[in-house]
Amino acid sequence: MAHGGGRRESEQRVAEAPGTDWLVVALSAAGLLVSGYLTWLKLAGRGAVFCVAGSGCDLVQASRYAVFLGVPTALWGAALYTAIGILGGLGLTAQRWLAAFLLASAGVGFSAYMTYLSLVDVKAACVYCLTSVAIVLTLLMVLLWRRPPARGRKSPLRPVRLATYGSLMAAASIVFGAFVFAAPASIPPDFQTALARHLRDTGAVMYGAYW
Repeated sequence: MAHGGGRRESEQRVAEAPGTDWLVVALSAAGLLVSGYLTWLKLAGRGAVFCVAGSGCDLVQASRYAVFLGVPTALWGAALYTAIGILGGLGLTAQRWLAAFLLASAGVGFSAYMTYLSLVDVKAACVYCLTSVAIVLTLLMVLLWRRPPARGRKSPLRPVRLATYGSLMAAASIVFGAFVFAAPASIPPDFQTALARHLRDTGAVMYGAYW
């Protein structure tokens, strides 16, 4: 009887074990494709497809914000998508789901901060970057939809706790990013070239007066 009961418990655990979350894996793969492409563009020094020379994509890729801690910023996004994709592929147990949720929250916070810098400081927008923002935001929403049931009053999966943890991760990624970008750094030389192409292609004219 004991042997039979143990076997039934083992079979029940196997049945309850979550399988691969293909939606999370698919979104992660899409994000990896976009961020991987941006990483390759930065390393190869090439312009993006469907983006003319001197366009917003050119300016964003040439700005100092395109490099973070010595590597292309997009590479960090690729690592994040890879990690979430692996967790989804293994099956989102409560612990794996929480890890994926925290990663996605950090990704959303950092992406929002980078979008702010792009629009306010660089004064340009990259359609590929915005696509990545949409993907990571969708990924976070899907993870919230897939949230496992909270077991116990102290479970980290309870809504209030999740909101707190997610907000802290997003805020931490923004603060860390701001700290890194605030460090003394020279503007990449190709930024001036991209800016000059952009001004030329838009027909910008400078007017000055001397008194």
